[in-house]
Amino acid sequence: MDLPKIMSKQKSLRLRGRFCYMFAINRNIIMANKSTPLIWLRTFLAAARHSNFTRAAEELYITQAAVSKHMRALELHLGQPLFVRQAHGLQLTELGSRYQIEVEATLQNLDNTTSDLFGLSDNKSIQLHCNLAFSQWWLIPRLSDLYRSQPNLELELHHSIWDTQNEPIKGDIHIRYGVFNTNNEHTLRLTNDHLIPMMASSLTKAEQPKLPLLHVLGYRHGWHWYAEQLDREDILSRPQRSVDNSVIAYQMAAQGLGVVLVRSSFAKHPWITANLQMCDWPYCETPESFFAMRRDGIIVGAQLGALWGWLEQQIERHL
Repeated sequence: MDLPKIMSKQKSLRLRGRFCYMFAINRNIIMANKSTPLIWLRTFLAAARHSNFTRAAEELYITQAAVSKHMRALELHLGQPLFVRQAHGLQLTELGSRYQIEVEATLQNLDNTTSDLFGLSDNKSIQLHCNLAFSQWWLIPRLSDLYRSQPNLELELHHSIWDTQNEPIKGDIHIRYGVFNTNNEHTLRLTNDHLIPMMASSLTKAEQPKLPLLHVLGYRHGWHWYAEQLDREDILSRPQRSVDNSVIAYQMAAQGLGVVLVRSSFAKHPWITANLQMCDWPYCETPESFFAMRRDGIIVGAQLGALWGWLEQQIERHL
């Protein structure tokens, strides 16, 4: 063998050795991080569907070179070939075909979970945020009427125990409790509330003087404000038991554990009328009320407009 051929063969062996060395190093680097990048998997599915890197690139809006790079990286990461490269296109290996089935199922499950958790759909549902007590005592009893009038309405209810009026408006419609001092097309007062002292229906009026006061944290106007309006500071000499929401407070009152101030907008609920009764103390009007708010600049579609119109119909003027 002449010298040039020998040198050429030696050079080829050196290049092959260098390639194998770099392949091993790169694979070790990739395998050090066992997580498989999501972009590689989505590229793999596109390439598997089309059996062609160019058409996969067109679907993903990336270059053919990027698709090829992703596939080389994925195969390097897995340590197995996924495709047989042929002159007329690609063919999945047996392992690649099995992997395609598993990856498709996994990514579909991920997409479904994302849609379920975050409400992503072609027909966007309406998000309504309110506190738990309002939903329990006011909204839920009226929902059957809402769905009768709007059977195709897609409504998501989101709850909190309390929020502050300084917080940004959440969702499409946000129902809050507080002093209503705004009147425009983006706000709607839903209730005019009175405070009604109530106790368990099972008790006699003679037992009222022995009962503690049940205080709901979060209301500005509670027992101290009530006693001040009636000029009855003696009321506050009773023991007080505090809880952070009306749902629990009313249930405690129904068990004979105290007297609770019930908002008049809640007092008509069947559970309350069945389990609580008015005390001898008078009721008094409170400046606080429930009101709905809509974000400025939001596009009012058919579903949102229908829900807002329904809320307008529910406005309560009297006890």
